[in-house]
Amino acid sequence: MTDTATLLPSNATALERAAAAADARISDTPVPVRDVWNPYTCPADILPWLAFAYAVDEWDNGWTVEVKREVIAQSLRIKRVKGTYGAVQRALAAMGLPARVQEWFQQSPTAAPYTFRVHIEAEQIGFNAQQLAQVRRAVERYKNVRSHLDGIDIDIRSRTGPRMACVVLTGVDQQVGDGTPVYSDGTSALDLIMDGAVNGYAIVGAAVDQVSLIVASMPSKLQIPADL
Repeated sequence: MTDTATLLPSNATALERAAAAADARISDTPVPVRDVWNPYTCPADILPWLAFAYAVDEWDNGWTVEVKREVIAQSLRIKRVKGTYGAVQRALAAMGLPARVQEWFQQSPTAAPYTFRVHIEAEQIGFNAQQLAQVRRAVERYKNVRSHLDGIDIDIRSRTGPRMACVVLTGVDQQVGDGTPVYSDGTSALDLIMDGAVNGYAIVGAAVDQVSLIVASMPSKLQIPADL
């Protein structure tokens, strides 16, 4: 306990004395009020409280710090024109969503009277259902009462460009067989060996030689019937 004067009774608890000691030094804590009330210099961990003080209508703790600061900074400016399409566009732009409002008479063909569509340019990551619901809430808060949202058109934008690539492959071709020996003309040697074992090697050899001579003597353009 410090020597600071206190109004605590003599039977004060240890917790009460500790709280009094902490409060006694509260005036020594630096409070940069100007920085705290500035959305761009306010510490990031107290931005939700600053948003409450600015009466921000739409807030998401999942936003990046940059988006949170921009939403707070634009909140008063947007409230001054609330109820106009400009307010809708500014509110979505502060959320990092460049948008364009198209009224019913600006569409081709002309849409139902007093309706409008919102066109949003989004990055290639797209939208999920929660983000789309958040956009709808923001539009409903800042539009005028007589107009009705007819739909939201989302244009996915990609910042990437074409890329050239080249792949070089090297290797060895191998033919895999069942191990059966073959002659130079591709005839299975195993079949001839088995025929020779059954019919006699001399007879089989003579038949093969005779077929070879017949094939060699045929004209090159001779058509052999398929059933021969």
